[in-house]
Amino acid sequence: MRYMLTLLLAIYIPFASANTETDIQKSMTDFYSFYLHEYDKTPSGDIIKMDKMHQWVSKKLLARMAAIYEMPEQELLEADYFIYAQDYDPAWIPRMKVSPAYRDGDSMKLDVWLGIQDNKLKHLQVWTRKEDGEWKIWRVIDAGNHIEQKLY
Repeated sequence: MRYMLTLLLAIYIPFASANTETDIQKSMTDFYSFYLHEYDKTPSGDIIKMDKMHQWVSKKLLARMAAIYEMPEQELLEADYFIYAQDYDPAWIPRMKVSPAYRDGDSMKLDVWLGIQDNKLKHLQVWTRKEDGEWKIWRVIDAGNHIEQKLY
């Protein structure tokens, strides 16, 4: 009996894990599709106040960003935190790619490539962790340029 239970768990666990990895990938693809379309028409300080952002971003990160954006003459964020850019052309959105998530400590980490000018890609790394039963963004870095705005 014990052998049978061990065998069943050994077969089930890889599939359960793969499901989480691809669920997070889909969620982050949805986030970046939403965010990049909004970024073209809405200031970053207003986007983070949208209720929809709570679906993908941790409460703590949203609160820190809100506090920063409320500062007069805010210059702490040199570029938008989620895309590490100061502007973005919606024509580049179709070139976006998001990897399946992989474990990094108590987080799940993904690689995101955003289309940019001259047919190039910007490489970001995004960390998510469970909050209210969902995997939510708590850290983003510009992996291609080795830049991090530490807000977490």
